[in-house]
Amino acid sequence: MVLHENALAYLLRFLTGLDEEALLRTFRIGYTAEEEKFAHYDLVFIPSGFFESEHYGKPSSIPETFQEIDGIPFLYGKPLVERRGDTVLVHADLPASAFFFLSRYEEICRRDIRDKHGRFIGRESLAGRHGLLCRPLVDEYGILVRRWLRSAGKDIPEPEAKVAKLWVTHDLDAPFFCKSLRAVARETWRGKGLLYALKVFSGKIQDPYDTFSWLFHEEESRLANLSFPWQTIYFVKAGGKHPHDRPHYRLHARCVKTLLRQIASHKVLFGLHGSYSAAENGASALEKKVLETFLKYRLSVGGHKIFLFRSHYLRSREPEDFRKLEKLGITDDFTMGFADMAGFRLGTCRPVLWIDPARGVLTGLVLHPLTVMDNSLYQKEYMYLNEEKAQAYCAGLFENTRRFGGEICILWHNTTLLGNAYPGPAVPWARSFYTHILDYLANMKNPDTDSEKHPLRCPL
Repeated sequence: MVLHENALAYLLRFLTGLDEEALLRTFRIGYTAEEEKFAHYDLVFIPSGFFESEHYGKPSSIPETFQEIDGIPFLYGKPLVERRGDTVLVHADLPASAFFFLSRYEEICRRDIRDKHGRFIGRESLAGRHGLLCRPLVDEYGILVRRWLRSAGKDIPEPEAKVAKLWVTHDLDAPFFCKSLRAVARETWRGKGLLYALKVFSGKIQDPYDTFSWLFHEEESRLANLSFPWQTIYFVKAGGKHPHDRPHYRLHARCVKTLLRQIASHKVLFGLHGSYSAAENGASALEKKVLETFLKYRLSVGGHKIFLFRSHYLRSREPEDFRKLEKLGITDDFTMGFADMAGFRLGTCRPVLWIDPARGVLTGLVLHPLTVMDNSLYQKEYMYLNEEKAQAYCAGLFENTRRFGGEICILWHNTTLLGNAYPGPAVPWARSFYTHILDYLANMKNPDTDSEKHPLRCPL
């Protein structure tokens, strides 16, 4: 596989952890084994042969374990650094190691590692097996790159340790518990019973899924004085016929339309929550059009074009699914987290342009790392943490994100914040935990430690 020139240039630039164009022009980084070219660069990475290997795209190209250089795990090359005149030569192939994570290369090699929903399994990923998912390894590579550039005489600062942005996101999977006769019948035969269903349907008791007013109040009050920018996104379904898309709510239903007007009044962004099988049956284009038309003509909200996307069940089944999104005009995807384990699926806490691992081309699709989803922490088949451990784990992810100037993206469902009237199993500390998360984010301060210190290890 040939990594296209613009993709390699972007990869090398991303590795530095620096975004200022003027600063990037003060040094030169090469990726070559040709000795006659070494003198043209301040820092040279010696290729390991990863991209040219006959094993590229096969499971045999994935190492069994990590090597380390200065305490930071990497995958390809050797942990050796030397000088050649004024040039620093690095035999640790950090560009290939970064590509492994940023492109989700591992997922095209191991298509056999899928759960019942067709998703790649976090615990079976290389980083997951070695307890490294809570560390943004690609961002850690930036520590080494900047250190090596300074040793070559370049005045390279460390990026400021701060949160660049907070994305507070909600997937509108089930806006209501029982707002239709069909829902009443469902609860009568295999749910919570006719009496409870009728009470919710008639409005005698509050719909337990209707936690939106509580969400608005808690988020807006607790994040009012946040020291970094934040934005709320609601991802809305606009189709889907699979059983896992239930409830199949209609955008034009009066209760749904009223709710979406309420949501829109809080200055949120809307994104498409692609249905369960959309990537397989090509339905994303229709769903996007349906949602855009509804927002424009029925909800009358500004900026009705949809550019933001998250797949239902986090079901980006294969990296190639991103190609379809780009063709649809989607510019930003928020799916990139593992369902079964919170952490840095992309190996970074910063938004990154997706590099297609099958073609080696740089795309215009921005991937926003999903830091943590509520269900990943709560559900028995996933991490199944208690409140104390969930707090510690989230704190570690948030602190590691801040150390590298990344974005925090949280995903919470209205249905995990059930009211006390719901007669069924729920996480009793769900609301107190979410308010703790919001308060933690609101009170984040600059770390006391030097930003070159290694990130926090997983507390589990």
